[in-house]
Amino acid sequence: MRLPAVTLCLLSVSAWGNPAAWHVNGEHGELWLLGSIHYLREQDYPLPPRIDELYRQADTLVMELDLDDLDLSAVQATFMEVGILPASTTLRTVLAPRVYDLTESRAADLGMPLMLLEHLEPWLVALTLMDLGMNRLGYRASQGLEQYLLRRSVADGKEILGLESLGDQISIFDSLSWADQEALLLHTLTDLQAPEAAMSKLVADWRDGNLDELALELTVDFEEFPELRTAIVSARNQRWAVKLEELLRSNGRYLVVVGALHLVGEDSVIELLSARGLNVTSIREH
Repeated sequence: MRLPAVTLCLLSVSAWGNPAAWHVNGEHGELWLLGSIHYLREQDYPLPPRIDELYRQADTLVMELDLDDLDLSAVQATFMEVGILPASTTLRTVLAPRVYDLTESRAADLGMPLMLLEHLEPWLVALTLMDLGMNRLGYRASQGLEQYLLRRSVADGKEILGLESLGDQISIFDSLSWADQEALLLHTLTDLQAPEAAMSKLVADWRDGNLDELALELTVDFEEFPELRTAIVSARNQRWAVKLEELLRSNGRYLVVVGALHLVGEDSVIELLSARGLNVTSIREH
């Protein structure tokens, strides 16, 4: 899943940087953890050398989803099928008037008449508007970190695994209450209005591995929505930690790339793996 706070980079940045990463030794295997930027522009390349270094050390690439096995048209069809509101229900009837009005305004700014989204559930409206916003700014998921590593893995014949299935990911959104879906939509609308300087700082901190700043920037948006954070972040981190521990029982070497939000702050994957008694070390400490 992509969260709005980790998708933006609005200024060109240097190829250099030192993104935060962690190494984990297991019973038999080992893995490296790297936070992701899901959307990037062409001018954001080349990426920091550390990313290629981590990729070369691993036998297997692990992401939130196994993107190599996904058919884009089938994914879109599935989202549209699941994300349709019940009959006789519209977006206007499930959103508070002020949130509906704000959604209509932001959609219009992006050239999307809200009537075209009127029968979609709020979570899908949020993802649709975020994608439109990123594309307008020149950012593409096809240029994001996952897609870059996916292309390299396919070319090299490297194994690719996913921590969850497409069905798992969709059900996370679709099972949210109307209140939490509205919170997600409001969160997205707010991020679409964020100033350029703030977004530039976010990605600069990611590239430079400024964890304290990154944690603050990525978690502050959820302070008003603790239940939403539990569903989208904390609960998934718990499930992923179990799967990563299972991988460490094998003899493999894995590069794990997930949204940066999952690796910082409370209940992060890093904290959970450490709590399980695993040897988790910052790459900076090597």
